[in-house]
Amino acid sequence: IDFIGSIDYSYRALSTSTTILGINNTFENRERTETGKLNWRVGFNYNKKIAERLYLKSGVRLASVGFKGEKKDIRWASQHDGMGGFIPDPTVASEIQFIPDFLFLELPLVGRFEFANKKITPFVELGFSPTIYLKTRTEIITDLSEELISSKEDSFNNLHLVGSLSAGINYNLTEQLQLFGQPIFRYHFTKSENTPIEERLFSGGLEMGVRKKIN
Repeated sequence: IDFIGSIDYSYRALSTSTTILGINNTFENRERTETGKLNWRVGFNYNKKIAERLYLKSGVRLASVGFKGEKKDIRWASQHDGMGGFIPDPTVASEIQFIPDFLFLELPLVGRFEFANKKITPFVELGFSPTIYLKTRTEIITDLSEELISSKEDSFNNLHLVGSLSAGINYNLTEQLQLFGQPIFRYHFTKSENTPIEERLFSGGLEMGVRKKIN
C-alpha cells in the first residue's frame, strides 16, 4: 500500500483549427497572457507484483490541476470624466484576475519496472488514469480583494483519460517499509470542453510517498 503526495506545476495546451478571426484572436490572447501555477495531489495506491521486477499499481487520488488567467484592467462607469477619459478612484478595483483549479478524482492504472532489488532501487513507471471531474474552484483576485468560489461547470467533460510517465527511486527502510520519490509528467488526452479552442491540461511535478508491505 502506498500513501502519496505531490507538488505539481500545472498548465494547459491549446490548439485550434478554425479560421474565424475572433476565435483566433482569443486563442492568441490566451497563449500570450495565461501562465501555469503550482498545484497538488494526494492519495493511496495498491501494488501487485505480476512478474520479476514488474508491478501493477492502482488506487485513488484527489488532484487539483489549473492555471492562472489573464490580469485584466477594470474601468467603471463612475470613473468616466465625460470627455473620453477616466478618473482614478482608489475605492474601486482597477484590475481583476481569474485563477481556475479543476478538482479531479483519479483512478490510476500504472505499470512499474524496478531495475534491481536492493536498498536503493531505481524504477520507471508508465500508465494511464481514468479521471473524474468533480468541480472547479476559481480564485478571483483584484487589487482590493480576493474571493474563492466553487462550482461544477456543465460544459466541462466529466471523464478524462490521463497518461503518465515517471522515473524514480525506492529506498528500503525496513523489510516492510519503503520510501520513494519520482519526478512525474501527466497529460490529459481528453480536452476540457468541446469548443473551437481545444484545451488539454497537463502537469509535471515531484511525487513522494511511503509504501508498506501487507503480506
